[in-house]
Amino acid sequence: MRMLSLVDVRLYWDDILPGIIKIKDESQPEWRIEDVYASLIAGVAELYVDLNQRPRHSFIILQEKPLIFKPGKSLLVWIAFDERAEAAKKYMDEVETIAEEKGCSKVEFWTPWEGLVNSLSIRGYKLKYHIVEKEI
Repeated sequence: MRMLSLVDVRLYWDDILPGIIKIKDESQPEWRIEDVYASLIAGVAELYVDLNQRPRHSFIILQEKPLIFKPGKSLLVWIAFDERAEAAKKYMDEVETIAEEKGCSKVEFWTPWEGLVNSLSIRGYKLKYHIVEKEI
């Protein structure tokens, strides 16, 4: 039985908003909070929550992305939030199953947190790139 359920953001937005704000404040990504809502409404991204937990304690927002240099697609874990800091351990098998069901050949994370990279490396994920930027 799955722990994660695909849900309509309109029913859970107030629950997940504090987690999205926390991630935005801590990681300073380029996206705006409105981008998250718009992407979910437009079907560009999907919201999964653990209905057995309070949704704001655990949610994952996924996006299918085309592979750039070869045929296929990957599943991007765009935003993942779990106040217990156990999401990678608890939900990754399900995320990988979702990726397989969607025909994705890989799962990707874009994260500024080294702790998440380390926790994922235990599960067989490999750090592939460092992104270096300078605002001009």
